[in-house]
Amino acid sequence: MTDEGFVRVHPLSPFVRGGLIVLGVLGYLVSQQIDTITAAIAGIDDGGGEGGGRWVLVQVGVLVVVVLGAVVLGLASWWFTRYRLGEDSIEMHTGALFRQHRQVRYDRIQAVDVVRPLLARLTGLAEVRVESAGGGDSHLSIAYLPLAEAEAVRARLLGLAERGAAASGPPAPVDGDGPTASALPGAPQAPAPQAPATQHLLSVPPARVVASVLLSGEAIVVVVVAAVAVVLGVAGLGPAVGGMVPLLVVSGGRALMRLTRWWGLTVGLRGSTLTSQRGLTDTRTSSVPLHRVQAVAITQPWLWRRQGWWSLEVNVAGAEIGSASEGASDSDLVPVATTAEVMRLLAVLTGDPTTTAAAASLMGGTPQDFVGQPSRARRLHPFAHRRIGYLAGERAVMTRGGWLDHTIQVVPWGRIQSMTLTQGPLSRRMDLASVHFVSTVGPVSPHVSHLDRAAAERLRSRTETLASRSRRGEPEGSACFPRPDTVDCDR
Repeated sequence: MTDEGFVRVHPLSPFVRGGLIVLGVLGYLVSQQIDTITAAIAGIDDGGGEGGGRWVLVQVGVLVVVVLGAVVLGLASWWFTRYRLGEDSIEMHTGALFRQHRQVRYDRIQAVDVVRPLLARLTGLAEVRVESAGGGDSHLSIAYLPLAEAEAVRARLLGLAERGAAASGPPAPVDGDGPTASALPGAPQAPAPQAPATQHLLSVPPARVVASVLLSGEAIVVVVVAAVAVVLGVAGLGPAVGGMVPLLVVSGGRALMRLTRWWGLTVGLRGSTLTSQRGLTDTRTSSVPLHRVQAVAITQPWLWRRQGWWSLEVNVAGAEIGSASEGASDSDLVPVATTAEVMRLLAVLTGDPTTTAAAASLMGGTPQDFVGQPSRARRLHPFAHRRIGYLAGERAVMTRGGWLDHTIQVVPWGRIQSMTLTQGPLSRRMDLASVHFVSTVGPVSPHVSHLDRAAAERLRSRTETLASRSRRGEPEGSACFPRPDTVDCDR
């Protein structure tokens, strides 16, 4: 195995990683001193005396050892961490004692993101995350690079991925919005055609993000718990308030995380890739290849109805919208948007005006071809009975449901992996059946609850016919995309 063409990440990378460790240890030490500080303020002698001073010195010594250890280990990790953009794959060498060589072929790349945690922003660095079709274990991270170099690497990888998926042969960049990457160390030299311009689709104002957080379930929980805590405190039941603190912290933390994560969101279209930039403390530049979108969900929480706001989620084959470390709440593509903005995004995602118009009709009312629940299913869904059902479009199936939170799901026929009909004991007695469309792993789970069994069987037969025809690529087949996508793992 040759090391020719491999380059190291930025020398400050271990200090960024070490800084995170130091902050964690420092937070732990501070938390251990809360009782001591509280006792000192109250004038209570806890008997620490000279022994307490020695214990503080021991803690400081532990902190120094941890800091030095983090720096030494970080420097060793930096020295043995190198990457290379090869002819047909990106390669990564890591490990001092236990060497590891990882590679991701360009035709397996699903998304390339640029992530900038707070410490990385302060030092002018960024992380490049490469997501491939093999799942979470096959992803690759280059941390950290100077921001300009990270943008250049991302731009080149997007071009190489698109060229590698389109045809075999020498890869060449065909997409990107960062600096030209042909001069990057370790990158194959190739002529770089002019990158397509980025078309701006929408920007979410910070005031709307703040309002959506204040009208979220987490904010309601915070307000209710705080009000109950005040009442209990006034009533002299102070000890009971302590049990509410974890719930208050978790709900408030989730609301604050949503606010900082989606601050300043802008979404654009560059070629055949949907791009987004967002973040207050940690910034992220993400990309979603349109041909990898498998299903779309449009959701309207009940508190957003007056404002006419919706959120939009997607299932992307072989990739995640947010990393596992960022939490499942990062599955949204757009956390809050107007109806017009959602329709604009849906038109881009589906590429089919007919499907977009059909989804709009479901948002505003009940179209004529809508297949809903039979009247006998009202006992199972007394409030959402009129909303639940599906609309079989020319190129996609659209489901609708929800009582408090309204949801519309769009799945192109060619993207349906399989279909399941389920009947519980009560459903069998009422001659009802629920339909589940199996998509790729993601936040969208298309389904229709408690249809008439005969109607469910007709839907299953139609789905089998149209999905099979679309995947065979017949010209007359119904699909939002002419070439239905397949997902395979790295070899």
